[in-house]
Amino acid sequence: MRIPKPFLPVKITTEDLYHKVDVVGRTYTFGPDGMIHSIKSLGCELLASPMRIVMKEDGKDAVFNDDYKSNESESFIQSRNEENAVVCGCKQSERFIVDFTNTINYDGNIDIDVKFMTKGLTVAQVLGVSDMEPLKYKLDNLWLEIPLKKEVCSLYHFFRRNDGEIYFSDGTVKEQTLTSASGALPEKDFHVPFRPLFWLGNEDMGFGWSAENCRNWQTDDEKNAIEIVHGDDCVIMRIHLLDSHPVNWQGDLTKGPHEFYPISFSFSVLATPVKPFPENPYLHNAFHLDCGKKIKGNYGEFLSDNNHFEKLKEMGVTTLILHEKWNKSQNWFELSEFTANQLRFIVEKCHSMGIKVMPYFGYEISTMSRVWNELSDKVICKKQDGKNDGGWWRVPFQRAYIACQASEYSDLYADGVIKLIDEFNLDGIYLDGPAYPWPCFSLDHGCGWYNEKGELCPTYPLKSIRKLFQKLYVAVKERGGMISVHSSGVVNFTALGFIDQNWFGENLQSDFMKGIRKDVELDYFRAEYSGRNMGVPTEFIAYENRPVWTFENALSCSILHGILPRPNDIDHPLELMSGVWKIFDSFPIEKSEWKPYWKNSVQTGNEKVKVSYYKYKTLSDEDTLLAFVVNISPDLQKDVHISFEENVNMAKDMTTGQDSGFSFDLEPYGYKIMYIR
Repeated sequence: MRIPKPFLPVKITTEDLYHKVDVVGRTYTFGPDGMIHSIKSLGCELLASPMRIVMKEDGKDAVFNDDYKSNESESFIQSRNEENAVVCGCKQSERFIVDFTNTINYDGNIDIDVKFMTKGLTVAQVLGVSDMEPLKYKLDNLWLEIPLKKEVCSLYHFFRRNDGEIYFSDGTVKEQTLTSASGALPEKDFHVPFRPLFWLGNEDMGFGWSAENCRNWQTDDEKNAIEIVHGDDCVIMRIHLLDSHPVNWQGDLTKGPHEFYPISFSFSVLATPVKPFPENPYLHNAFHLDCGKKIKGNYGEFLSDNNHFEKLKEMGVTTLILHEKWNKSQNWFELSEFTANQLRFIVEKCHSMGIKVMPYFGYEISTMSRVWNELSDKVICKKQDGKNDGGWWRVPFQRAYIACQASEYSDLYADGVIKLIDEFNLDGIYLDGPAYPWPCFSLDHGCGWYNEKGELCPTYPLKSIRKLFQKLYVAVKERGGMISVHSSGVVNFTALGFIDQNWFGENLQSDFMKGIRKDVELDYFRAEYSGRNMGVPTEFIAYENRPVWTFENALSCSILHGILPRPNDIDHPLELMSGVWKIFDSFPIEKSEWKPYWKNSVQTGNEKVKVSYYKYKTLSDEDTLLAFVVNISPDLQKDVHISFEENVNMAKDMTTGQDSGFSFDLEPYGYKIMYIR
């Protein structure tokens, strides 16, 4: 495996029983016990104290032997190379042992395997000549606690399906909505059921915990698998691995060392941002054909008609993204004669005009593909009742079902896509859904498993998704391309290192598109969409439902957070964005400081009006600003007056080209893009 840019080889050093591991932008330090004692991201410490095991045994708090200088059990480096390092460690109490294996990957993701077991007997105990009273190997609970500094925990994000409720310690419940899985961290303690992805952080950085399943977990209350507890100077993420004595450790408790087999748990942790955020996060001027705004007929004819190729060039498009209908067979990488000829025509025409091309690939296997009969039963995600998951319908008439990335289909898919990139000189790929960790109950490829109650449980194939994206990213970056990804309502931070750009927005806009009047949910936007805290730029999905929700409204709330919407209509939205792209291109963004509304001191005199801006200092030491003034409400805001801490006295409305001054009205969800100096 080759290490792609911007990543660097893993570097590990040891000093006084501590192992420090450096990856791009982050440093992890493992203590003598093999647990993580320090996590630094962008030079800032995330942990308030070391990660720890909290355990009670036979009614008492466990006391661990931490004298690693003399107990001959200090952590050690099992292996190291440029791609990863493995650090092992252990802890021992009076009755039990916990072993750790930490695999640190070059993108900063750490896979942690925990093995929990009874302590062995001494020779005297084995021979029956010990004076010690036999111990009862009784476990009361086993928890993992991650104490994070309070100042880095203002936002949260977790994966949800149809169970997005948050249960507070006072008995109240935050009901599930389309936006309940992200936002401002509640001030009250709370708990949730098992979540395969859970992130705490702020607008700049954060900490992500993940697990593919809850195999071997034993919680007293399934709604209290992961707990968030506020301390004086910290926020504790508490993982309830075992809330009681393991159900499969039955029999005489004094015979535990002979009869109780070790119990294993696996999870991962990751500090964000996963890689340096680009100085200019606007990676391209993309037009997305046939997404949301559907077209009739094939793409080649549409683009040839009415000089649409020429219009793309005229509007400043630098990347054409082809939606799913470019391919006769959904997501299949062996192209029909027609599809191959059309794709070659579009690529050659666009390249002759300096426009890049990225086609769509999704997350399903189609009934139209030649391998359906052979592979479908083995590779499709299964629901708990054994039925196939998915079933997307499209033309040509076909159905497409969700392919699990933990199946053999994943490598077939990756190899096929890479081959197409080479054969057709593609400039990258747009991936719709493969980063989403679909829960899979399939026993055929090993995702499904049975808990102690005999219930069939799912796996969320995060590791297989990481492997897929890593393979694609290495190949695409070697060829100078990019990977743009859509995952609805989830930020899969475990795969983010191998993604160039996310495309989000459906969840936030759903209510607006229905005509529901409310303010833009700023906390949700900052947690899930801004990109900087994760290290990967975002583009905004913008689906119109005029007149209640327009592309201009989507532009308004996105520019406030430093991102742009992607146009999907060759007429108005593209024409609107053409002007916006020119404005952004005219300002030296890559040399500017980003000053968002939550970090600047702009005064608006109106809580419904927020201002973010780029600040550039000229060679003559003059401040120039590209400012975005936004009305986050559905109501007209009159007589808005803005003032900046910088010494500025001229304001120009960049969309009209007219001097605007610093006082004006703002339409519902309205905006102004202003040049100020």
